[in-house]
Amino acid sequence: MVPLLTEAFVSHAIAVLNDDPGLPAAAEGWVGDFGVTIERSSGALCVWCAAPVGGRFPPPRFVTPEALDEAHVAYEARADEATFRALIDGGLDPIAAIVQKRLWVRGDLQPIIARLNHRGLAERWLTRLRQGG
Repeated sequence: MVPLLTEAFVSHAIAVLNDDPGLPAAAEGWVGDFGVTIERSSGALCVWCAAPVGGRFPPPRFVTPEALDEAHVAYEARADEATFRALIDGGLDPIAAIVQKRLWVRGDLQPIIARLNHRGLAERWLTRLRQGG
């Protein structure tokens, strides 16, 4: 398996997500780029993910914290490495992480909430990542 929380892992995770047959329906009508910052002991990993095009995500861009800030992405999530590991491993619920202030998010959550009927996509994606896949 690709080492967790590296550029290679993030690129692999996006490829796995793009392989899911449910992604085009979940991505339909999506507007806005995503930014993710993983605070690691080796330095922040900042990911700029463009909005899906044709039902698939373009390859992620790895940028500096300053570049991500200047990108004015529509959605942003930030947490430390342990929190992201717990989210991926399934040991931490995303809502609990937000309430506990372990995960900071910014953006209009309404489009995300509207896609809760695609929750199976996220579950399949995380299961595949946990299984190395």
